Amino acid sequence: INAEYMGYPEKEFPKLADVCKRIINQIPVNEHRRKTFEEDTYKFHYKSEGDLVFICVALKDAPMRVCFAFLESLGPLLAKDFNSPKKILRERMEFHNDPNNDKISFLQTEIDEAKDIMMGNIDLILARGEKLDALADKSNRLVENANDFHRSARTLKRNFCLKNIKLTIMITVIVLIIIFIILLVACNPNFSRCGNS
Repeated sequence: INAEYMGYPEKEFPKLADVCKRIINQIPVNEHRRKTFEEDTYKFHYKSEGDLVFICVALKDAPMRVCFAFLESLGPLLAKDFNSPKKILRERMEFHNDPNNDKISFLQTEIDEAKDIMMGNIDLILARGEKLDALADKSNRLVENANDFHRSARTLKRNFCLKNIKLTIMITVIVLIIIFIILLVACNPNFSRCGNS
């Protein structure tokens, strides 16, 4: 009777209205209970408070906590203003169907957004790590090239030092030979002119 009184859309959804009537007929009078039934793609959540029964018909994937929060909010509002139940039902349905009013859904959305941001940050860190790895490889190659250059420079320096020593020795030998030749020319080959003067 309450379902019909509330203006349940029996013409639009006769099967749902029949299920609601069956549920209402199965509930003992003056019982305080919350329960859920499933049929086809719908879940029928009800809350009985003595002689009042509130039923929420929702798709199976609708969160149960939202459906029962909707049912819990109806009792006090209808007790205050029983003259406009359709308006109260519409307002409560709009309120509870808004995902921003479901704190858990809101928190889940916030968590998902934070997770997306963190995944983006991780991607940036990984890309930065790859760049750092490439930079480290270049740095290692540069160190190896510097070591090779240092070895080559040291070898080149040794070679020039050896050439310098050879050149000095050759110049010294040539100067000694020139002095010896000058002495030979000035003193005769047997040094007779240089020794008795």
